[in-house]
Amino acid sequence: MQLLIAQLDCPITTEVESFLAAAKKLKSAGGFHLYNPGGGLSPLALGSLLQEELGKEIYLHLHPADRNRTALFSDLITASALGLEKVLLSAGPHPSKTSFPEAKPVFDLDLLQLLRMALRAKAGFDPAGGPIAGGAPIQVGVCARVDSPLELFRVKQMADLGADYVFLKWPSKMLSLAQLPGEIGRPIYLSLELEQVKKTEGDWKEIREAKVAGINLHIPVGKEAKGEEVLKWYSHYLSSAS
Repeated sequence: MQLLIAQLDCPITTEVESFLAAAKKLKSAGGFHLYNPGGGLSPLALGSLLQEELGKEIYLHLHPADRNRTALFSDLITASALGLEKVLLSAGPHPSKTSFPEAKPVFDLDLLQLLRMALRAKAGFDPAGGPIAGGAPIQVGVCARVDSPLELFRVKQMADLGADYVFLKWPSKMLSLAQLPGEIGRPIYLSLELEQVKKTEGDWKEIREAKVAGINLHIPVGKEAKGEEVLKWYSHYLSSAS
């Protein structure tokens, strides 16, 4: 059965209860992907609260756009200490595309370097090669798109390095669903925007029949009711077709 994941943006607010209440409306989600483009509540804090409240898988999204390697390593081991074992990495947005366009970008590490650091943490070592007391048993995934041969090469490179799974922006301008497992060789979750999907069998049959691990549906703030409608419909569709 494919896992249905709700991607939520970490809001710029102090009303944590409102965020939790909105997340609880997404009853058909089997997991939550927490993404902070910049300036919002900490995904570590929200992930810990959501996991405690709902008991579902949490995918913690980290990126180097506004954090250096020291802060990112701290996030990795803190996530492990909190029991947030699913970590998802991306290059992150330039601040000019966030709510803080005048902020200075960090990008101390690129995505490949961040992946290497996360995999070393997973193996039990800090960036200097010293052991991490207690280890850091995390699963490390990457966010990517494949619209060109170069992007496909980069995804394969990250898979070869040891990325555990890939969240792939869909649709791809280069690959078909049938090509995905053979080309990438890792569990794949298709990342979709809520506004691009429709509740019709024709739109979902190919996805259901594809050998993908699940669906990551980005649900904007305030669109939780529509998001739950789509997740519930597809969940029932999966059940009836199996």
